[in-house]
Amino acid sequence: MKTPVLLAIAALAMPASLLAAPAPTVETGYARGSLAVAAIERGDWARAERLLTGPHVDANDPARLINLGQVYWATGRQGEALSAWRRALASDRNFEVETMGGRMVSTQELARQALASHPTGLQSATR
Repeated sequence: MKTPVLLAIAALAMPASLLAAPAPTVETGYARGSLAVAAIERGDWARAERLLTGPHVDANDPARLINLGQVYWATGRQGEALSAWRRALASDRNFEVETMGGRMVSTQELARQALASHPTGLQSATR
């Protein structure tokens, strides 16, 4: 099983003060930059989206879907964010990832947390 480092995602339900915490810049198990962690940390949403939706990207990778949901949410596309997180939750692939805070958690749990932090998200994902 891959063990990628997924940094920006845990920020979904965290207070803004926690978002500034230092984070590693390595994306273990992925080509450098392919999870758009540095772009997300900088708030460079356009670059992050390009990295996460490029032509050679696995559109069903739950780690990418979680980060893509973060990008969509930050750019005001809540419906697309919820859809990305639902796809990550429904994925038959599940990876253990490291969050910004250094916590190891499954991609399925991160997707569930993202959806739960937005009241309509988890309700429609469990129907």
